[in-house]
Amino acid sequence: MFEHVKDDVLPFEQFIYRLLTYLAIAILLLALAVIPGVMTFHLFFELPLTEAFINAVSLLGSLPVPHPLTSHGGHVFTALYNLFIETTVLLALGTLFSPIVHRVLHKMHLQTEQDE
Repeated sequence: MFEHVKDDVLPFEQFIYRLLTYLAIAILLLALAVIPGVMTFHLFFELPLTEAFINAVSLLGSLPVPHPLTSHGGHVFTALYNLFIETTVLLALGTLFSPIVHRVLHKMHLQTEQDE
């Protein structure tokens, strides 16, 4: 998906398009990761959908849940879902920044080739 090391750097307009594509992938990844949390909070712990969504999104932002669960199973689920959602945030950030890092490294490589 990225250009080869011997190719020229992608034009800026195409780079912006690539960056927006990866932004959409990162947002989709985060949206898909919130769904299991919302559904579990709603179906198993009987929170209304709005409160279930707020709990899941709060964990996405590393905030404490505003509607804490009182059962032991609720605490275990919240801890495990928090690990899952934080890992997903890191994956989304990696997805978002990969075109930028690739472009910087590609430019540095071309500069070192031109200097030799």
